[in-house]
Amino acid sequence: MGEEFHHLRHVLRIKVGDAVSVFDGAGRGFHAVLVALEPRAAILRMESEETPSTESPLGLHLAPALAKGEKLDWVIQKGTELGVTVFHPLIAQRADLKLNAARVDSRLSRWRRIALEACKQSGRMRIPRIHPPVGLSEFFARELPAVRIVLDPAGEAPSRFLAADSLRHAAAVLAAIGPEGGWEEAELHSLKESGFLALALGPRTLRAETSAVLAAGLFQFLAGDLR
Repeated sequence: MGEEFHHLRHVLRIKVGDAVSVFDGAGRGFHAVLVALEPRAAILRMESEETPSTESPLGLHLAPALAKGEKLDWVIQKGTELGVTVFHPLIAQRADLKLNAARVDSRLSRWRRIALEACKQSGRMRIPRIHPPVGLSEFFARELPAVRIVLDPAGEAPSRFLAADSLRHAAAVLAAIGPEGGWEEAELHSLKESGFLALALGPRTLRAETSAVLAAGLFQFLAGDLR
């Protein structure tokens, strides 16, 4: 008996004839009706596809540095609600969290559950992809969006930077967010050498998780997702 069946039967307590919404995790949602509830399975009849889609036109990638506690959990949850399509957790030099192989698998499972729950809560139909944490060299080897941003207090002011046509009309954007202690100079140099443009988010010092959510909201606004 899967988690979704348990949730449907014992938490939502839906009955035969009730309407439900289902999604395939890849961008499509459907109206359905429960036609039978068996001991270990629910049988649904698909009625119609849900329109319009709740997905953003922007392919939004976030690359947050690893962090202790629930900080990265929170970024995954809120980023999913805001329409992030891909997460790239990064192992930064000043990151205050170190993971061995077993803990990586555990964290990935946790983050994917958080993303799924955030999709259901927010009405999203696409579950974001969450990559295993890697260092910058492995990160740069991935296929990444051409428009790349690194958050840096010494970077360009948002009022000038965000008005650029290259950002406003981008099909996909990647934003890298450093750890609480900030990026090392060598890391910033590597990011800029790999095509990342530095962006500051105002005069106040923000927590890393706040910066991640603010950046996601700004890029979705520019993409027209907030309508």
